[in-house]
Amino acid sequence: MEQIRVNLTLEKEIWISFGELVPNRKKSKIINQLLNQEIKKINRQDEERLLASAFQEAAKDKNRLKEIDEWGSLDIERWD
Repeated sequence: MEQIRVNLTLEKEIWISFGELVPNRKKSKIINQLLNQEIKKINRQDEERLLASAFQEAAKDKNRLKEIDEWGSLDIERWD
């Protein structure tokens, strides 16, 4: 995996607390893991927003709703 060096600005208190909790040789690994988790969280939230928007649009489509009702008679288990 290719790595790059970055320069970040952090609040002093945050960096001091981080230094007290994380050994010197583990800081980059921990920061990388935290950023990766946050990126995944943001991507998941974006996907959920897009999906919710698509469902809202689909709910407004009267032709689609009519077709769903027509297929409803084939629903043996009657899912609600």
